[in-house]
Amino acid sequence: MTPEGQGSTLRPKYVPLGGDAWTRLDELARELQDAKSRRGGERITSNTLIRVGVAVVLSFGDSLTGDTEEELRRGLLELLGRPQPPAETSADS
Repeated sequence: MTPEGQGSTLRPKYVPLGGDAWTRLDELARELQDAKSRRGGERITSNTLIRVGVAVVLSFGDSLTGDTEEELRRGLLELLGRPQPPAETSADS
């Protein structure tokens, strides 16, 4: 199923996720789908959330700095004005 407004421009990109991140992403997508105020339309899936995350990162691309995944994540959260949560388990773990 192609998300609304994106036609056939989507191409797959595979990202390794740790089990906890995979599970939490799926759970969040289900919660958001269940909480939708309007039924029908685009389904909210884990892929939807990944695309949203990529769009956010790209929108701050000129401002991102860091030499590691952790530094990039912290820098992005600072740009968003968000508190720094504990370090997540990276895909390399």
